[in-house]
Amino acid sequence: MKRTALQFTGVSSGYRHRKVLDNVSFSVEEGEFVSLTGPNGCGKSTLLKTAAALLKPLSGKIELFGRDIRGISPSSRASLLGVVPQKIDSPMAYTVYETVMNGRIGYAGLRGRFSPADHDIVERSMIYTDVLKFRERSFTELSGGEQQRVALAMVLAQEPEMIMLDESISHLDINHRQEVLQILLGLNREKGITIVLVSHDLNLSASISDRFLLMETGKIARAGTPQEVLEPALLSRVYGCDLSVRRDPVSGCLEVTGSLDTLRRRRKLGAAVHVVAGGGSGIELYRRLQIEGFEVTTGVLNRLDSDAEASRALDIRTVLEQPFSPVGGDAFRQAVDMVESCDFLVVSQVPFGTGNLINLRLAEVALEKGKQVFLPSGIADRDYTEGKAANSLSLDLFRKGARLWESVHDLTGMLHQKTDQ
Repeated sequence: MKRTALQFTGVSSGYRHRKVLDNVSFSVEEGEFVSLTGPNGCGKSTLLKTAAALLKPLSGKIELFGRDIRGISPSSRASLLGVVPQKIDSPMAYTVYETVMNGRIGYAGLRGRFSPADHDIVERSMIYTDVLKFRERSFTELSGGEQQRVALAMVLAQEPEMIMLDESISHLDINHRQEVLQILLGLNREKGITIVLVSHDLNLSASISDRFLLMETGKIARAGTPQEVLEPALLSRVYGCDLSVRRDPVSGCLEVTGSLDTLRRRRKLGAAVHVVAGGGSGIELYRRLQIEGFEVTTGVLNRLDSDAEASRALDIRTVLEQPFSPVGGDAFRQAVDMVESCDFLVVSQVPFGTGNLINLRLAEVALEKGKQVFLPSGIADRDYTEGKAANSLSLDLFRKGARLWESVHDLTGMLHQKTDQ
């Protein structure tokens, strides 16, 4: 009877002042080949480190083959789980052979002696990964791809019941990538070893994986088969760009591609967007709107604000106010002139206080002049004004025709739709 190899139940985890995983729950069954995917910074590496007990969870429970990881000794854990990291830092001048032999430390006994069987396992692991020819070389002399193969050999030498790889094949050339994948598939299909592979290559993962775990900002967006996870709407939302999914007529595997419409749109559109931002909330909007071909203006921003610095770097016309000062009448009137020249006004996820509440009035001006206005979700959560004045104004703006945006991808889609009309 198969067991559950890895179980996360309500796990939150992260670093000193930053929570990365937020109440994550999922399971990986014994003998599965699972791809862990998602955009950069969504928490994939943190999840692996937490599963391997390299990070202590802030809350929740993690079980490895039915055992709470808090009660498993390091040597026992090594026989259950092997992790191939993105990069190995070797502080000592270990040879390749010595590095791979580290995978057998848990089997060395009290005297730290290795048996002939241990040496045979190390040799076999090095042959599988094509690093035996480097056996006497220093690990630090190897290229990044060669080091990754040595790291995999070390984990194979552990003979664990489960292997997790943190983007460990991304540095390999195509020949060795194919060979490593064949090794992993052989271990999975023939020996029943559970594999969790972190990969950005959705097409590769679709061709080899039983299931996907798709992550989005510290959470599991969806878990399921490739057919259940590789849905265009879901992927486009998670990755923040237009993606298409089709089935290859020869292999029958699902393939994810960028939308050709997105590529065609990367030109000057002749449409202008005024962005109400501040405190770093506008940087991603500036970047994406310019990439999509929109002319961008912004303000009112305080000088030295991170958004003001970004707008200067991107050569965006900006209305500025003195540092740490409330938005004054002159600056506001300059911003009104910009709004009159724009086609759309977008309010970023900026916090509102008494000093910048007047910026939200720009959206009111835009609606009065027949412009399209887009407001973000969660204004109430970022409203620090007396009596929640920003939230009250936003509700009035919605009644007058402003539209809601949830993600930058959805926003750019709505802007393009309006531009094409």
